[in-house]
Amino acid sequence: MFHVLRTRAVRGVTAAAATVLLAFSAPASFAHDLVIGGNPDNEETVAEFPTVIELEFSGYIKEDFNTFAVSDVASGEILFSGEPNVEGRLASLTVPEGIDPGDGDYQIGFQITSADGHSTRGMTTFTVGEGDAAPAATDRGAGQPEDNGGESAGTGLPEGPLTWVLAGVGILAVLGVIVMMIARGRHTTQE
Repeated sequence: MFHVLRTRAVRGVTAAAATVLLAFSAPASFAHDLVIGGNPDNEETVAEFPTVIELEFSGYIKEDFNTFAVSDVASGEILFSGEPNVEGRLASLTVPEGIDPGDGDYQIGFQITSADGHSTRGMTTFTVGEGDAAPAATDRGAGQPEDNGGESAGTGLPEGPLTWVLAGVGILAVLGVIVMMIARGRHTTQE
């Protein structure tokens, strides 16, 4: 009898542990695509304003519903925007003629549609000039999605306070199953 209860307890603990692990191990397909390179690259200082803006993403991009907007960080003015050309993981937008704002800090805002259908928004920054002006600091970093759904940019795994709360609840659930199985075992052996 004790062997049967012990087997049930092991199965219960295993099932609870598997549930907790599955809840916290999102596959990479659920992660948003990130900027992994570009011209100009994130926080790069260049001698003159580029003629083409290019961003390379960590995954393939769908050809519809993509937008780039380049703005002056100091004034917040959008200098130009448009739908980039997409080739695989590379999106590029030719700078319109007559756009040469000179030295300063600039931001490339983007919204792309990943191959899995998720919309990803973010930004990168670059500086034109000698590098005296520091690139604008961003809270999101290079190409990290604005609303990343609580996922870590590098791993696609959940992060933040909610993760710790859910992990705690999962651990308590596993401990509860163990206590319940032990209590049942004691109750059955006493009869």
